[in-house]
Amino acid sequence: MKLWKLMMAGVVALGLAGAVVTAEPATVTAQASDNITIDGKFSDWDNVHLTENNNGYMALVSSGKYVNVYVKMKYSQVPGHGDYIITIGGKTYHAWFDDIGNVNKGDVKNFTLTGGSDYDGHQYGNVGTGYASNDGSHNIAEFRLDLTKFGLSKSADGDEVGITNSNIGSDAATTKVDAIENDTDSTATATSGVINGKADSSSKATTTTDNDANNDNDNLNIKIDGKFADWKNVTLTEGYNGYTAMVTDGDKVYVYVKMKYGMVPGYGDYNFDFNGKKIFVFSKDIPYNPVSHGSATKVTFRAGNYNEDTSDSSYGTVGDGYVSSDSEGHNIAEFQIDVSKLKLSSMTGQTITMYNPNIGDKKVTVAGGSTGPYVIAGIGVLIAGFGYWRLRKSGKLKRRQNDAAGK
Repeated sequence: MKLWKLMMAGVVALGLAGAVVTAEPATVTAQASDNITIDGKFSDWDNVHLTENNNGYMALVSSGKYVNVYVKMKYSQVPGHGDYIITIGGKTYHAWFDDIGNVNKGDVKNFTLTGGSDYDGHQYGNVGTGYASNDGSHNIAEFRLDLTKFGLSKSADGDEVGITNSNIGSDAATTKVDAIENDTDSTATATSGVINGKADSSSKATTTTDNDANNDNDNLNIKIDGKFADWKNVTLTEGYNGYTAMVTDGDKVYVYVKMKYGMVPGYGDYNFDFNGKKIFVFSKDIPYNPVSHGSATKVTFRAGNYNEDTSDSSYGTVGDGYVSSDSEGHNIAEFQIDVSKLKLSSMTGQTITMYNPNIGDKKVTVAGGSTGPYVIAGIGVLIAGFGYWRLRKSGKLKRRQNDAAGK
């Protein structure tokens, strides 16, 4: 017993000694990112390596989910367009801001960057902010990009990120992503982007996990009511003149439209394909003039078997929707089509595509039918697996197997 007590005392003493050793303060080496602040004061970039190009210099410093960017021009103003082309993980993204012109020495101008999947694209909304100034000889700028706005998450940690701008030069400034702190919602990872910044004070749920949301649509939270915030996390498909999105719950098809230029088209028509059956949807009610932000005009939609044939009454009125404008001045619309009025035998398992040539030639696609049974089946598998693990853990499973074998 004495020997046991002596051994235990030794263990405790060793543990206390270890605690004293580990409590000794560690030496921390500051990262370059610790010294960069995007505040319109540029001296914190003095010791950062610059990548030289024919018309200017650029530097990047990673900071968690952000990439800090510095630009110094040789001859001209800091470019807002170009765009700033970001490459990471084999994918390409775009960021840009409105041209700010030459800045006088000592003056500082702030700007906001917009993100897209192509030149001057809007799919990712606001992705960063920055400042432009003049050091007495050169126009300069610094800005910060939020990588999570592009749908990037922790999986990008350690990846090299490079940025070029054709108005600065072709050589990329690079750095490595050091630690994206928060994973983004999985709905934001699609390459065609998500809708951003359309919420208003009267809108309902803005995420698909809000238990108080009015879930009309297999938890997609889409309701055609002239309030557009419920489309916030639905993927957009870009065309040359606008963007479209589409979802379905098996009974109705829900469509969102955002224009780059001009009014939402009533004709075109909206060319639907239900597993090979083509149906053309149009509206005579779309207003000729923009509807102001915060207001919405209700419209109805008809459908026929022939493109732009307004006399075709094959299906009559098949849906309704609303037309409005977002906070950036883009004309937008949302509408729903009642599939039961299209004389289709079933939506289950069908692939639905849609495009409007007045928006672009890219088709947006969804699969028909509810996902509910698959979710329930998945939960059943998890419950069964957990039950099996508990039985094995308790030893009851082995005893039952022995009983069945007559042991």
